[in-house]
Amino acid sequence: MIEKMTHDDLLRLTSVQDGPCISIYIPAMPSKTLQMEYEALVRRAVHLLSYDQRKERHQELLDALYNFNPAEFLESEKEGLAIFVNKHWTGYYVAGHELPSKVVVAESFHLKPLIEDLQGHNTYHALVLTPSEAVLFSCDGSRGSEIHTFLYHHGQHSNSMHWKYQDETETFQIPHLKSHSRGRGTQDNHLKKKSSGKLFLKWIESKISKETGYKTLPLFVFTSDIIFHAYKEVSAHAEPVLCKVDPTKGIPRIEAITHQANLHIQKNQSQQRNVSTMDIDEMARQKRVIDDLVKISRAALGGKVRTLFIRDNSEIWGQLHRGSAEITFHEKQQDAKDDDILDDIACEVIRHGGEVIVLNDKDMPTSSPAAAILNLQ
Repeated sequence: MIEKMTHDDLLRLTSVQDGPCISIYIPAMPSKTLQMEYEALVRRAVHLLSYDQRKERHQELLDALYNFNPAEFLESEKEGLAIFVNKHWTGYYVAGHELPSKVVVAESFHLKPLIEDLQGHNTYHALVLTPSEAVLFSCDGSRGSEIHTFLYHHGQHSNSMHWKYQDETETFQIPHLKSHSRGRGTQDNHLKKKSSGKLFLKWIESKISKETGYKTLPLFVFTSDIIFHAYKEVSAHAEPVLCKVDPTKGIPRIEAITHQANLHIQKNQSQQRNVSTMDIDEMARQKRVIDDLVKISRAALGGKVRTLFIRDNSEIWGQLHRGSAEITFHEKQQDAKDDDILDDIACEVIRHGGEVIVLNDKDMPTSSPAAAILNLQ
């Protein structure tokens, strides 16, 4: 059975070197044509698999594809689907962005159409904070789902906090603090609210900080300046990002949340690209920029690439021999071991913690389909 894959699963695929590995990409399309497109892509996979000599594995891989119905796993006609199958992995990944129609059968999985997903650019958490309610959303592109919800209720004798996560629930009572000072009136009530409000934020953080990827994925906090600064004091996240909203108006619609978060992500990515390309001339003078594919592959395999630039819509077919770091080039995909060399190099860079940036032809730092900035020695 083909299971849904997470961001962490995708990262693990960058290390898989156990062919034949079948990678199938289905672009977003109307449901009535989806099955026809999938069947055509599977036939292409069967053709490419016929070049592989390890025939004993083929039927099991193909059975997994034959028994898979992509329409069952797509919630919208705007979503694309990636499917990965080898003898150890059978998974699918739903992408909230454009995907090509593509099949690759190789010794490793083809992941270049998911470069942004691999680097976590499309995956993030959104936390909405109001004085009486909080929700943590898990988001992927324009899609988001509630995973933690909190309510804060002011009672006559005590305040209560309620938490829900899947089938789990919990309620926590906070007795009102008694004041030992007289004549403070409004100021005393303000201090009580401030103290209980901070306790509410701490309780929220104690729950959501255990969520998978919470400390590593981007976190966008939708609230006011005042609440955000109070939250930052208790947050375990290294860089929460404020998205200003009026907390008195309740929880915004998920479409508004993902739209604002994605605008911030796109702006940040654009700034990163500009900074990286501006650095090229100085890096070249320091001999830290290379654009020869063999040299780049050797640096990538050794974890020495800080930033890899690859040209959009460019493919170079062949085989990257990881043991010797040599490359065999072919004019096109011609057997069950060929993959896009740019894909293999990009996966190695990401696997070793480097950054991969896909650029238009006019924005590439050199005329080569790939260029790399090396780490400082």
